[in-house]
Amino acid sequence: MRLICGVLRLDGQAAEAATLDAMAAAMTHPGLSPAVARRLDGALGLAVLDFASAGPEIPEIDGRLVAADARLDRRATAAETAFVEAVERHGANFPDRVDGDFAVALWRRDRGELLLGRDFIGVRPLAWTWRPGRWFAFASLPKGLHRSGLARPDIDQGAVAGFAAQVYFSGSDSVFADIACLRAGHSLTVRLDDRAAPVPHRAYRPDPAQVGRWRGSPEEAAATLRRLITEAVESRLPATGPVACHLSGGLDSSAITVLAARAARRRGERTLALSWMAPTPMGPTEYDERPLIAAVLEQEGDLEHVLVHNILPRRDLLDDEDWPGTPIGGHDDQMAAAAAFATDRILSGVGGDEGATYNGPNLYFHLLKAGRLRQLARELPARARSDGQSLWRAVRGRLVSPLVPRPLRMLRRRLKGSPMIADPKAGLGRYLTPAARDAAAARRLKPILTDNSAQERTRAFADHHIPSRCTYYAVMAARHGLAVTYPLLDRRVVDFMLSLPNHLFLADGQSRQPFRRAMRGILPDIVRLAKYKVGMGDDWYIRYAAIKAELLMELESLRGRATVEAIFDLDAVRDGLSLLPDPENAEAVARARAAEGVNPSSPRWPPFMAVRALVIARHLARLEQEKDQSNRASST
Repeated sequence: MRLICGVLRLDGQAAEAATLDAMAAAMTHPGLSPAVARRLDGALGLAVLDFASAGPEIPEIDGRLVAADARLDRRATAAETAFVEAVERHGANFPDRVDGDFAVALWRRDRGELLLGRDFIGVRPLAWTWRPGRWFAFASLPKGLHRSGLARPDIDQGAVAGFAAQVYFSGSDSVFADIACLRAGHSLTVRLDDRAAPVPHRAYRPDPAQVGRWRGSPEEAAATLRRLITEAVESRLPATGPVACHLSGGLDSSAITVLAARAARRRGERTLALSWMAPTPMGPTEYDERPLIAAVLEQEGDLEHVLVHNILPRRDLLDDEDWPGTPIGGHDDQMAAAAAFATDRILSGVGGDEGATYNGPNLYFHLLKAGRLRQLARELPARARSDGQSLWRAVRGRLVSPLVPRPLRMLRRRLKGSPMIADPKAGLGRYLTPAARDAAAARRLKPILTDNSAQERTRAFADHHIPSRCTYYAVMAARHGLAVTYPLLDRRVVDFMLSLPNHLFLADGQSRQPFRRAMRGILPDIVRLAKYKVGMGDDWYIRYAAIKAELLMELESLRGRATVEAIFDLDAVRDGLSLLPDPENAEAVARARAAEGVNPSSPRWPPFMAVRALVIARHLARLEQEKDQSNRASST
C-alpha cells in the first residue's frame, strides 16, 4: 500500500525536503513506519510512502517524474511506465485508458507541467489545494495538506451539512474548505505559469448509448460474468502472502471471499474473512445474516474468521479528522485484524448493488413496457412461488404499483407514515439549521436505482456515492498501512454489467441475475438464493438510552461553538436525544428491546439520528478547538 504527496512552488522558490517530510508525517498513523522516497526538482517536490516495501522509487521515464499509488490490471510493464505511455497517447484523458486502482502524479520539467490522475471509480484517494501565487499541493489524504500547513483547516460547512444529510460526500467535497478531492475518473493539469485556479478534466465518460446493447442468452451472460469476476478477484490478490476479505451474508462479499479463498488455497496462502455485526441482533429472523456467514465458513473450511461487533463510539477512537463524525470503532478493528494477519490489502464487495448484483426497481414492469410478455408470463408465477405469495399479489406489487403516478405513491407513503427520502427534513436533516439544510440540498446526490434508465445506470458509477465510500475505506485502511480493493468495481465487470439489457436481470423467479446463476458452485445455495440480506437491527438504541444523561450533557458542552451552531440546531438535537427511553424506565427499555431494531420507519429513528448529529458535532468542535490552539501557538 502506498500514499503519495507533492508540492509545486508557484512563487519562483524551490521545493524543500522539509515540506515533503511534514506531509509524509501527517499521513503516517502512530505506530507505522513506511519507507519514504523523496524527489526534488526545482519548484517541484514529490514523495511516496510505501507501507509494504523498503525501497519505493520515484522514477524518471521519458523526461517525466512519476509518483504513483497504483495496482493496475492486465499490464506487463511497471505502473509508472504505463502511466507515461497513457499520457503520451491520450493526454488529459489518460485516467479513462488505464484500468486498475490508482492515484498518480506526473511531472514534466521541460513544460513546467504537473499532471494528476485518479482511477475511474475513485479507489485510491487524492486531494489537492491551491494557494494563488504561492503553491499547489496534493496528497493522498487531506491530512497531508492541512496538518502540514499547506492548507487552512477551515471547515466547509456546506460539505459537512451535505455529508450529514446523506452519509456521503458529493463530488470534490472534503471536510475542509481549502481542500478538494480530485474526483474519480478525472485528471488535473497545473503549470508553473498558470495564474488561474486549476480546473479538473473529466476523463471517464461512460456512454449511455452503450447501455443495454449486449446480445446473448442468460446462460452466456452468467458464464461471462463468472469469468470476469473470477479474473477480477485473482488480479487483486497479493503476489505473495495472505489476503483479507470483508464477509457479510450478502451475495457480493460472500462471492469475493469464496473466490479469493480458493485462489489463495491453490497458492498455499491463507485467507481471512472479516465480519461486522451487532452483538445483540434485533428484528425478523429472516434478516439474520449469521446463518449465511456460517454457511460460507463451513463450505470453505480453512477460512480464518474475525467477527467485529458494532459498538458505541469510543471516546478514544471516535473518528478520523478527514472523515467527520463516523464511529469507526468496528471498521478500525477490522483493519487492525487484517494488519495483524500480515496482509497488505482487503478485498471488499462495494459496488455490487450498482452493477454485478444489480437489483433495479420495477424490473417486471419494464418487461411489460418492452413487450417481453412471454418472459413476464414465466417470471411472475416463478416469483410468486419464490416469495410464497399468490400470483395476484405478485401482479399487484410488481406490475400494478409502478403504474400508480409518483405523486399518488408519495401521498400513500405519507399517509402510512413512511419516511420520505427526498424530504430535506428526513433522517438527520431535521437537525440541521435552515441554512445548513439549504446547503445540503444544493449538494445532494441525485437519486439512483429508481428507473433503470441508461443515464441513471451510468450515473451510479460516474456521479454518485461510490467514490466517497471508497475514500472512507481508504482513510480507515491508511491508519494501518493497508489498501482496500473492489473486484466488483473492476472496469471490465462494470462495463459488462452496463451493457446488459434490463430483461437479463430477472431469471428463475429471482432478481439479481445473471449473478445468481454465475455463482452456482461457488456460493452455498442458502446464500445464492437468499430472498433477504438486509442485516438485523442492533441494540444501539438500547445502549444509547443507557447513557442518555451523558449524551445530553455532552450536547450542552458544544454550545457556543460557532461551526457547530452554524450547521446543527442544537435545540432540535436535544429534543431528539430526549426521545431515548430513560434507562430507569424498565418497561420502555423492554418495549424497545422487543422491537425490530432501528429503521427509518420506526419512532426510534429520530433519536438514533440525533446521536449521529451529536457525533458529527463533536467532531467539528474538536477540529475547531485544534484550529484555535494552532492559531494561538502561531501568534506567539
